[in-house]
Amino acid sequence: MAKIKPQNQRREEIVQATLKSIELYGLSGTTIKTISTLAGISVGLINHHFGSKQLLLESAVRHLLEQLKTGLLTNFRGHEAGLSTAASARQRLHSIVETNFASFQQSSSASRTWLCFWAEAAHSPELSRLQQVNSRRLRSNLLYSYRALLPSRQDAVNAAEMTAAMIDGFWLRSTLSNSPEQCFLAAEQHCKTYIDQVIAGFGDTGHSDES
Repeated sequence: MAKIKPQNQRREEIVQATLKSIELYGLSGTTIKTISTLAGISVGLINHHFGSKQLLLESAVRHLLEQLKTGLLTNFRGHEAGLSTAASARQRLHSIVETNFASFQQSSSASRTWLCFWAEAAHSPELSRLQQVNSRRLRSNLLYSYRALLPSRQDAVNAAEMTAAMIDGFWLRSTLSNSPEQCFLAAEQHCKTYIDQVIAGFGDTGHSDES
């Protein structure tokens, strides 16, 4: 008798198959049938768990967002022990960059799903909401660390906005380049260099007001 898999495991397999289908066929070529074939799961069972291709895409994006969050927390824990406040804040900023350019964000399945997600977010309220969550999370993480290093809140806001734009822009350019691996390495270094230049420009003064 075949072993019945737990529901969470089934859903994970379907999400992974969705990512693979988008990698192989693009969003327009991805169907419940292509996902079913890749997952080795019946169309009926996929419909039971998710109900539609749109819900599958949303679940795939949530999976990538969770990977990003988990990777960032792991990176924070691995780098901050024993550092001073200023050094810890700088390392957190570098960790944010490293996580956004990490190998799991560069994979074909992840990168093509992100590209599809951004394109579809303009037409889907739920995907648009997920995009806003992602953007707010990135900006909030950057702002938290910049506030420990820069003299005013506005300075920190400006630096966080610029860094977030650089991360998103460089990620997109790297993904679409003919040599993505080299471009991702260069992009990570460009973002870290910008962060260090901003910090050096204020002399590691730390925030002195709440303006």
